Amino acid sequence: MLRGKWLQSGWQGASLVAITYVYFLIFAQFAFLQRLAILGVAGTHLTAVMAAMAAGGILLSLLAPRLSLWPSPNLRLRVGLCASGVAAFLSLFPLGPATSMAVSFLIGAGLGLLTVTLVTHLRQWTGNRHPLLLVGLGTGVGYLICNLPSFFTASAEVQAATAGLLCLAGICITLWPASITQENAEISPQPAVPFHRVLACFTVLIWLDSAAFFIIQNTPALKTGTWQGSLHLSINGLLHLVAALASVWFLRRRGLSLVLPASFFALGIACLLLLDPHRGPLASVFYPIGVSLYSVALVAYPALLSPAIPRQSVAARLDGSTPSRAGPAPRWESAWARI
Repeated sequence: MLRGKWLQSGWQGASLVAITYVYFLIFAQFAFLQRLAILGVAGTHLTAVMAAMAAGGILLSLLAPRLSLWPSPNLRLRVGLCASGVAAFLSLFPLGPATSMAVSFLIGAGLGLLTVTLVTHLRQWTGNRHPLLLVGLGTGVGYLICNLPSFFTASAEVQAATAGLLCLAGICITLWPASITQENAEISPQPAVPFHRVLACFTVLIWLDSAAFFIIQNTPALKTGTWQGSLHLSINGLLHLVAALASVWFLRRRGLSLVLPASFFALGIACLLLLDPHRGPLASVFYPIGVSLYSVALVAYPALLSPAIPRQSVAARLDGSTPSRAGPAPRWESAWARI
């Protein structure tokens, strides 16, 4: 009885969204890079490793709509989670440049298949009652978990192992019967934004996010004022959660026509404030707000907000258009955005 109510409530979908964000943000963008640094993979070797991740992500994002080997969305999701989990556990072993590239490719491929499948068939796991709210909650909780001081400051090995275990938990979630729902899009009361404009906006937003992320990560003074210390991390996590829920409210009432400009505004203000290291703490307020606003829309768009375009095609295009926060090499990202 309780299990049936849990499934009907759509917490399956919220949990899968949160797991995917935590894996991407805390492992693919942090722990894996830290492991590479510990193993001495740097310079041109590091560029090649990150390029392999991008290649795997783009390849599987584009192939996901055409895969006939795994016709079931549940099965495709499990394969993506399994590949991602295996990659996380493999990163715990001593790796050379060649094996690092192989693991990196597996990370990208697993995430590409996972994200395209999840965002395309969101309603299968969220149900029809409050799918947009569940996406926002999953996104906000994912970012909140990543900003927990004890988890954020844990060793790369602990973060990698946790990411792998979360993938196993995600597989267990998919083994339970998914909600049977009709495939009706959640319609915004405002006129739909043309797909080409949405694609361009998301691409620019993610590049802007990635640029700000890269600058903060590589500027000690800015990093100290934004992501160091339990207080900063806790506030960042709460801001992400509140902004994700606010994104749901805006999407329901005004659609993308409000959320996308608001994301541009918040990230733009954050980037301008980053020009002065003394304004880093203020930039750290606008940055998570802008990120969470567009992250919810990015995940929800293919299944809940897009016009009548084949959804897997929409998800694959969005997934293959995103840059990497880890450096100049491009990477996949759905949603998911990161950890």
